[in-house]
Amino acid sequence: MRSLRILISGLSIVSLAFLASCTPHPVELQYQPGANQVQPKQYVSSLRFGFVTFQDDRMVPIGTGDKKMVGWGTNTYDTNVDVAEHVTESFVKQYRYLGFKAIWIRTAPPNFSFSSRDWVRSLRLQYPNVDVFVIGKIKDYQFQLSYGGFIEGTGKKMLQAQANVEAYYIDGQSGRFIWGDTIHHRGRGVIRDRPQLEVAAEKTEEALQRVVLDFADRSVPHLVKKFPGSIRVTGNGMAALPSGSTGTLSPKAINPNQSPIPGGKGRLVVSTTPPGAKVYVDGVFYGTSPIILDLGSGIHLLKVRLHGFKTFRDKIGVLEQKITTWDEHLHKKY
Repeated sequence: MRSLRILISGLSIVSLAFLASCTPHPVELQYQPGANQVQPKQYVSSLRFGFVTFQDDRMVPIGTGDKKMVGWGTNTYDTNVDVAEHVTESFVKQYRYLGFKAIWIRTAPPNFSFSSRDWVRSLRLQYPNVDVFVIGKIKDYQFQLSYGGFIEGTGKKMLQAQANVEAYYIDGQSGRFIWGDTIHHRGRGVIRDRPQLEVAAEKTEEALQRVVLDFADRSVPHLVKKFPGSIRVTGNGMAALPSGSTGTLSPKAINPNQSPIPGGKGRLVVSTTPPGAKVYVDGVFYGTSPIILDLGSGIHLLKVRLHGFKTFRDKIGVLEQKITTWDEHLHKKY
């Protein structure tokens, strides 16, 4: 029975490779860090990141050795890039676009292992100026094309794209773990008047961008805790701010609906009475109240401070593409 399962698995992998080789033109994957209304220079940081080329843990490249394949089953296609290199380079591009210093370490040390810190010593000799090494595994980076309706071909062309990456941030000096997580994003849509592979490539890159942006946003509190004062958020990370604003708005200027919410984020509106309180989210100072912030979806730690008043601390749940308001009367100290 075990031999039969191995045979079936082997035949499936061979069929995937054959189907991919029949693709007339490779799928053009082109990562654009400024896509989906992402603003540049959202952070100012003294940290230097070194991204080691991620490991490709997807079934297709492991089974076939073809590092350029994406898709599932009969929807398997060749691309124009080595996927592991493409995903890693996309992280580097996006981090630079956000304002971080980042380099791409194309070749991991010979003794690289997720279960050992010895490889950090090797990297430190080659890259002594890197503060944070980022290593990761690509668990999923795919798209699938299908049809709606009960009989294939009778309904609308449907698309599902997803990216799933596991990444860890490592202290470049000590080799110790700082933070890590696995982040997954999935997008669905209907293909109408454009070439289906062109739309599929865009949706796949959109899912990857949301993963990269989530890693950037979620890592900041952990990095600030490890390296105090190393990261500052600029006004470019905030939505709907008047030109030249530092982040502080007059109460009359608060209009959370006047600009679209970027993909993968939710909008938090913080107001206080009296206004002018310092607003911190996950340990990072953003500005003074009232203020509008676009943040990654999830739970965030909010702290509001104003001289002469008691400090407020709260946990805020930010939902993707939703507006969350936080409005409090501050109490004077006695």
